[in-house]
Amino acid sequence: MKQILTTALAVVAVALSAQTTNVTFQVDMNDYTGSFTTPEVNGTFNSWCGNCNAMSDPDGDDIWTVTLPLATGSTIEYKFSHDAWTGQEQNDPTASCTNGNTVNTNRVLVVPAAAITLPAVCWGSCTPCTGTATTANITFRVDMSEFSGTFTTPEVNGTFNGWCGNCAPLTDADGDEVWERTVNLSIGDTIEYKFSADNWGVQEQNDPNAPCTNGNATYTNRVWIVTADTTLPAVCWASCNVCGLSTEENTAALFTLTPNPSADVAVLNATEAGTVEVVNVAGAVVARQAVVAGENRIETSVLANGIYTVRWTNGRESSAARLAVRH
Repeated sequence: MKQILTTALAVVAVALSAQTTNVTFQVDMNDYTGSFTTPEVNGTFNSWCGNCNAMSDPDGDDIWTVTLPLATGSTIEYKFSHDAWTGQEQNDPTASCTNGNTVNTNRVLVVPAAAITLPAVCWGSCTPCTGTATTANITFRVDMSEFSGTFTTPEVNGTFNGWCGNCAPLTDADGDEVWERTVNLSIGDTIEYKFSADNWGVQEQNDPNAPCTNGNATYTNRVWIVTADTTLPAVCWASCNVCGLSTEENTAALFTLTPNPSADVAVLNATEAGTVEVVNVAGAVVARQAVVAGENRIETSVLANGIYTVRWTNGRESSAARLAVRH
């Protein structure tokens, strides 16, 4: 009996050890004004132990890193410190990467299913240090080939330009009826936008149930999270899809999600490697992970019941699909 019990415990231990994800933390110390020897990352995953997860800077660029295996699907709190708590970050509780606690203000991460390298953030900040890229060029594109009305010049309007009308007109240099414009936006921003034409002479009437929109039945806008230079797909006017293709055909060209609804794990099968974000109905990113070409696990057991948007991008093109989570 003892032999059987020992074997069973060993099997359980192996199974549990396999359910981890490698997470690479990065902190940029270039703007740090104090003195330090070695930064470290401390959190709920290591009982805030001090210097047991020291970071290193092998290339001497003052961006310090450490890679740790963390429990897949777990929600961790953490912060950067140095020299066994000699110094520690004083984070902003209103910042997007923190827990909102004004006393113990920590960073928060939901550990994804695939290995991830977190952005190199400045000490005490959710954003890169000065001198590191803080903006990205986003190219908006709309295909007017199936538009049945009359127009002269389409434009893109959104939260990033105060819905200003015709201050961001699109152009169609090659005459293929795909109009576009590139706008420089802040990395980390969640923007809402829509296409219109001729200074709001006409505007899109979007579907609040479509995967690229905010779900608001009154003000139904498209939503995008700025992470890097991206050329958005040339979507049809008032659609999340390429003209002439259905939602299923558009999504299938880039990735599939099964099962849907999902209780514990959704399998994302991607045609190429890229990055996936899971966004709730409020527009907040609740999970982000790198994905490989082929099958990838998205842990839905840690998500609340509801409807989410799964967005995939490889920096050149992107796609989105709705995912229902039901436990």
